[in-house]
Amino acid sequence: MKILIRSSVKPKPVTDIWLKELASQAVKAVKGARFELKAELSIVLTNDAEVKKLNRIYRGKNKTTDVLSFPLLEGKKFPAGLKENVALGDVVVSVPQTKRQALEAGKPFKAELALLVVHGVLHLLGYDHVTLTQEKKMFALQDSLLKKFGV
Repeated sequence: MKILIRSSVKPKPVTDIWLKELASQAVKAVKGARFELKAELSIVLTNDAEVKKLNRIYRGKNKTTDVLSFPLLEGKKFPAGLKENVALGDVVVSVPQTKRQALEAGKPFKAELALLVVHGVLHLLGYDHVTLTQEKKMFALQDSLLKKFGV
């Protein structure tokens, strides 16, 4: 799986290897090994200001948030029998917001970051939580994946 990592936060809060493994395993668990080998995505670790700007531009909300996902296949069917690589989209995480949420929840930063990355990847794979039914399905899968990954 091809994963591009960009971090404007110094020092990087986690290794690229950890992020890539987490995202790769999430895609593989949901879509299978064959799909995972052909999938591409990017993960951006950034600050509140950048996330706030993106949230304002793309969601009309002038405030920071923890994670934003920009799926490239939104509303489209996932191709069966992939012969070429498929770009899934981008996951953008506010590192300061992640730290605040981890502190509030009394859990390690890495656990909160794992939750947000998996959440973002699930959005790239077509999951959403607009309705209660969607939310239950997505959050159950999210919790199952995090437990499987030991988070």
